[in-house]
Amino acid sequence: MSAQSRKLVYLLRILWKSPVFGDSFPKDGDEISIMTQFNSMYPYFVKTVLPILKQGLAEEASDKLTSTIEQIAPKSIAFCAAISAGEIQNMEHLSNAAAAISISYWADQSMDRGDELMLAAVQYLNHRSIGGAMAVSKEFGVRLEALRHIKRLASQITSFPDDLPCVLQAIERDVLGNQAEMCLLSHQFLESPAEHFWDVHANDVAQTTIDCSGLMSAVAIVYAIYRRSQPDLPSLDEIYSHPELMRLVRGTFNAAVRVFDDAGDWEIDTGKYAEWGEFNLNIFNQPHPKLLRAFLDYSEISENYPLRAEALAAFALPTSESRVAVSQLFLNITRQQVAALPASLWEHYTLFLTLCKRTLEAGFVNALGDVFLSENTSLSTFEEGFLKLLAPEFDSSLFWQEANL
Repeated sequence: MSAQSRKLVYLLRILWKSPVFGDSFPKDGDEISIMTQFNSMYPYFVKTVLPILKQGLAEEASDKLTSTIEQIAPKSIAFCAAISAGEIQNMEHLSNAAAAISISYWADQSMDRGDELMLAAVQYLNHRSIGGAMAVSKEFGVRLEALRHIKRLASQITSFPDDLPCVLQAIERDVLGNQAEMCLLSHQFLESPAEHFWDVHANDVAQTTIDCSGLMSAVAIVYAIYRRSQPDLPSLDEIYSHPELMRLVRGTFNAAVRVFDDAGDWEIDTGKYAEWGEFNLNIFNQPHPKLLRAFLDYSEISENYPLRAEALAAFALPTSESRVAVSQLFLNITRQQVAALPASLWEHYTLFLTLCKRTLEAGFVNALGDVFLSENTSLSTFEEGFLKLLAPEFDSSLFWQEANL
């Protein structure tokens, strides 16, 4: 078994223990059958995604395509297979969902690594005007066509006209559109005096970085697969129109996923490692008071919220400590918000809320960072503090022994 596979299995085992809520996954889950499902999805996934990447990266060498597949496949397939917890048996539908999500991962990764053509393609996909020579270049065109496969794949999954626009909104606009905006804001930050930047952009950064968390991109497309066999489930359009559900998603859930993601990617986002990406704004690396206030406000942790002072104190710790402390705090807040939901919401939106919980679990486990799942990343790069938070029973010596088998 490869190092990547061992790490993936280990993370999935942590995930299925539901470290956030304790009850997100079936208690009688069959690890062997789910891993079998994961493995059976992989060939179909590669068959679907490889031609799209060849189209979108026509100027790149074949080893770049292989490397990109290795980086986006585990996370994409694991997300879809894990949060459906073996409840969806149609491999084609799950693989198409994973493929659609993986294209957004690839686009996000490309923008993070300074691909201006991909940034322009994402902006154009989200109805932003692109002028000049770039707009008519072949490289821009092939990236845009690759991105349009998201809609094609999502269309093959969704059975109802009121679901597809919500799936596309979640992936194309909420994730990719906002990720493009974050790239632009990160560039502006580097070019502006810090204090002036935060005077002007603190609210924009807070809202955009929370809105692009990616939670709904996974939930919406997997939920649409469930609706194929359960047409009586509430539509995604109904869910997106529900004020209380969207308040919970856009405030508490998205903010928690953003905290977990930034906690994992804090070092990558400094821009020190060119192979992983350029500089990106990160709540732990740029904890400016104006950004923190805006971030907590948008997370609905208002001035009067009991844990607001504790949150500000946690962000003020050294980065190595604040990442764990803030993650723990958002774990507690998320648990409180879910526990406070009225029974009527649980009764009508059980599946949707369950998938949200599972995706939050996955976001928390992903706090170890994308580099951790890279095939060639040394296992010594992740920190035991996070593993202790994820799995209190973690035994480092045992894990190193198993990892090196």
